[in-house]
Amino acid sequence: MKKRVLAMTCAAAVAAAAVPVYGAEETTDQSVQPKEEVMATNLGVQVNEVPVVFSGQRPVIVDNVTLVPVRGVLETLGVTVAWDAQTHTITLTEGEKTGTLTMDSDVFQTGDASVQMAAPAQNINGSAMIPLRAVAEYFGAEVGWDAASRMVVVTKVPEVQYLAEDTYEKTLKDENGNLLAEVKAIYPVMTAEVPETARDAVNKNIAELTMKTADTYLVEIKDEVTKQAAELGEDFRPFQLVISYEDAFYGRGALSYLTTVWEYRGGANGITKCVGKIYDLQTGETKSLRDYINLQSGLTEREYMVQVFRRNMASNGEEYLEDAAQTLLDDHTNLGYYLKDEKTMVIFADETTLKPHSASIVKLEIPVKK
Repeated sequence: MKKRVLAMTCAAAVAAAAVPVYGAEETTDQSVQPKEEVMATNLGVQVNEVPVVFSGQRPVIVDNVTLVPVRGVLETLGVTVAWDAQTHTITLTEGEKTGTLTMDSDVFQTGDASVQMAAPAQNINGSAMIPLRAVAEYFGAEVGWDAASRMVVVTKVPEVQYLAEDTYEKTLKDENGNLLAEVKAIYPVMTAEVPETARDAVNKNIAELTMKTADTYLVEIKDEVTKQAAELGEDFRPFQLVISYEDAFYGRGALSYLTTVWEYRGGANGITKCVGKIYDLQTGETKSLRDYINLQSGLTEREYMVQVFRRNMASNGEEYLEDAAQTLLDDHTNLGYYLKDEKTMVIFADETTLKPHSASIVKLEIPVKK
């Protein structure tokens, strides 16, 4: 059934997919006839086993390189295609991925990287034509060739979404309805694609902990913010608490991420504090640093993290505050850790504790044991 639905969806998408990149006003002036080396063939393209229907220019071969219409194939893959007539460039976007093509250039630009294509992007009969492989692979597809059917075979397996997010917001107002404080919390949620048994329990724990933190904050600051609002009048600025997360990672039977808590109580800047989390998705319990790092016998987790920072200070002392070494020994200095990916553990310290405010959260990466 899924396969049938996919086929119907793709067929509907590609029926109108051969619209040229050029606008109507450019087509007449800029369209060119194929060069002599272009061979009219019965080439075809299929995406996830569904043939792409070309109502205009079809795929061709130029100097032994197969060229396909940009829109006809890439939009079927879920890539948005945008044409800039002034610069003669094509911008391709899918999610956070963006790439650009320039007509008559064989360079596919992706952020800071340049990928050499087998031939330049070129105009044939009003359609922008490109060699497909480099571009399709950048957007997560595989490209093959079926010689028997003379078919370009494109396959893209949909990415499984293991993590989503949820939001919790709350405000505190005075008796006249004036805003005194507001909280916005964004936290990770594992989707139903995560198979581990403790998934739902961990999701519940994360949500409850986040909401409790937000609610407790508003109770704790009520008297202070009410007093400050009365004293400052029009100069008063509402308190804020923003709870968010970064570097979320699901793998090795665990969920890990860094929680950031930014608090503003007046003044020029707020303060950010951090909490690292690693949940065991079989038990629902939190995992320790020892589960991933070989600690010397008798060495505590904090002592190990202090050692990591000391080694970095010895090599990069100019990056740290003058009193950073002493601050590091203070038990009140917040240090923590989380799993960034399967091979990397991050040891962190709150911003402004060891480095200047401009450096933000201090993070050091170390490899985990296999």
